[in-house]
Amino acid sequence: MDLIVTDTNGTPSGSYASWTLDLAYGSGENDFDLQCPACLKPGCRWWVDGTGWGGIVDDVKTSVTGGEGELTYHGRDWHGLLASKILEPDKGKDYLTMSGTIGTLLRTVISRIGLQDILTVTEGTSKTANWQFDRYCDAWSGLSKMLRASGLRLRITAAQNGVTVDAPPITAAGDLIDSDLIDFDATLASHPVNHLICLGKGDLKDRIVVHWYADQKGTLSHTQTIKGADERTSVYELSNADAAELETKGKTKLQELRDTGSIDVDVESDGIDLDVGDTVTGRDNTTGIKVTAEITKKIIKIEDGIPTVTYDATTASTESTGETGGGGSSSGDGHAYYAGSGLTLSNWTFSADVTAADLETVRKTATEANKAASDAAAEIGGARDLAKQAGVKADTATTTAQNALAAAQARILDITASAPVTVTRTDETAAITVAQATSSADGLMAAADKKKLDGIQSGANKYTLPVASTATLGGVKPDGKTITIGQDGTITAQSSATAASFLAAHPIGSLYWCVAGDPNDHGGTWKEIHTIIGGHVWQRLA
Repeated sequence: MDLIVTDTNGTPSGSYASWTLDLAYGSGENDFDLQCPACLKPGCRWWVDGTGWGGIVDDVKTSVTGGEGELTYHGRDWHGLLASKILEPDKGKDYLTMSGTIGTLLRTVISRIGLQDILTVTEGTSKTANWQFDRYCDAWSGLSKMLRASGLRLRITAAQNGVTVDAPPITAAGDLIDSDLIDFDATLASHPVNHLICLGKGDLKDRIVVHWYADQKGTLSHTQTIKGADERTSVYELSNADAAELETKGKTKLQELRDTGSIDVDVESDGIDLDVGDTVTGRDNTTGIKVTAEITKKIIKIEDGIPTVTYDATTASTESTGETGGGGSSSGDGHAYYAGSGLTLSNWTFSADVTAADLETVRKTATEANKAASDAAAEIGGARDLAKQAGVKADTATTTAQNALAAAQARILDITASAPVTVTRTDETAAITVAQATSSADGLMAAADKKKLDGIQSGANKYTLPVASTATLGGVKPDGKTITIGQDGTITAQSSATAASFLAAHPIGSLYWCVAGDPNDHGGTWKEIHTIIGGHVWQRLA
């Protein structure tokens, strides 16, 4: 048996023939202690091919004795990985519920807790389940409970290509194995509580009270059949329970009080290969007591390459076969014999002395039975009518559902669309998709484009061009004289040499007389002044 170890990424890095292991998984324990020549870090994995033995290293412990150190790697096995994850209800939900095939449910849970890169689910059984998990349970307990309800158990197997998970049927090792493999000490409860008074909400006379009774066969009802010295009564306080809750929990409580027998079971590993969830059966041929135990923990110890496997088990059921005769009841494969007044057994022949009191008792019993039968007949008649009515309603509901399905399918066929919308049809299902918009085609806006659109400021297009200056970049306009713009947009500038010489000849404060014209055409700032000599007189101001 070779030990395969990996690095922290799960890639195999070595194989070892000499190693020591102490591993347990199941009820209350899902971890290991490993000693091997490899130098492992937290996060490294290990397994033994073809078994469920393996896990992930969480801690490295060092022990130094006489100057020599010894490393022990501690961590969670595969079951411990599941046990370290919690199944939470979805936001706004009271419980986590799932439905589908067992393989689909396993795959959904493992993906939900983020272990899909380590554990791979194989298809296995085709069974389906509609399951409600307990609130905030760990994944190991939740999956085990779900599978047990379907007669299955969780199996984890490691190999070179990874770690697989499936759900095989529970193995019931009964008469096929030697009883010597199962040692047990059992105490049967022959006279348990048979009357439970359940107290719920309310005070004094207004308090809700429910009575539960058990008959000689252990059947629970609201009818008392055991009285006198054989009646054993107990009180069950549930002060916040309403009538419905009291009914349910009271019945469960009475069943628990009746299961008062004790059992110690020891299952040896020789000749048996079982797993957590499987059951084994032992039988004492002397007393006729038969015990069926459920495996709740598997313990593996390996030293020098030699494995030792042991099991912890709890009692699934305990019964007496009744094959030894005498008084008492039978719930197994024998018969029960009850002794009474004047009843004797000789050479396998029963003899009885019948008295007048006995006959009166029989008469009263027969009268009560006749009345009960009459009442039952009336109830059966009423139940038959209700069943007939329910059948009619069921047929109506079926027809309505079929019509609704046909209408839905027809509506799906009527769905049409044009680009960028497309419709894909499968039976009564229609999938509608919309393409993403491009620069040349309509469609949905991408998130990045929407973000850009949101970034545009309000009034971004209300822009005013500033006037250009030596310090500001902006707009300019021609004076229409020295610089002009034609109708075709051509800009024309007058000769600057002429203007410069004119201004040089007429400094600021000088007068310029002309018959016609305007000195402003040459630049500078001019003011026309009144004159009596004719023509126009201009004074340069700037």
